[in-house]
Amino acid sequence: MIISPPPVVAPAVQTLPPLSFLGFRAGMPVREAGSLIRAARGMLVCKATTDSRMRDCTGQLPQAEVANPFEVLISSVKDSSAVIVFSLRGAPSAARWVAELTRRFGRPNLKQQGSQTSWQWIRDRKMLRVVERRGAGGREASVTLTHGPLLDGLGTPPSQ
Repeated sequence: MIISPPPVVAPAVQTLPPLSFLGFRAGMPVREAGSLIRAARGMLVCKATTDSRMRDCTGQLPQAEVANPFEVLISSVKDSSAVIVFSLRGAPSAARWVAELTRRFGRPNLKQQGSQTSWQWIRDRKMLRVVERRGAGGREASVTLTHGPLLDGLGTPPSQ
């Protein structure tokens, strides 16, 4: 009688959700980001840059938890959000944001330098970073979503 070994079962791979903040994700179409901002009664204005492949958009995104709205900056490549930055002066502690992001995306890389603390998640060549700074002007916080492949694809700007 021949006894075969039990079949090898690969361990289950945990699929984590794409990195995002407030429904925004690096690489999303600028049109979609603008729709999210307008739905929250915010505003977004886009301008061309010297590189025809890129646009820079600035605006505000109101938040229920704080009196001041987020200042928003989106740098787009071919109408996709390569970098999205949310910044807030007079911000509450970023601890609540970090706790929620950690629950969703796992443990971040933590870096403390002087009065600045940052938490960073990297997945599939995309990055989410929360930075909190404390200074004489109070607390400032920012959240940055970056899409590496879009930025890497820029290479040398085309000849004008």
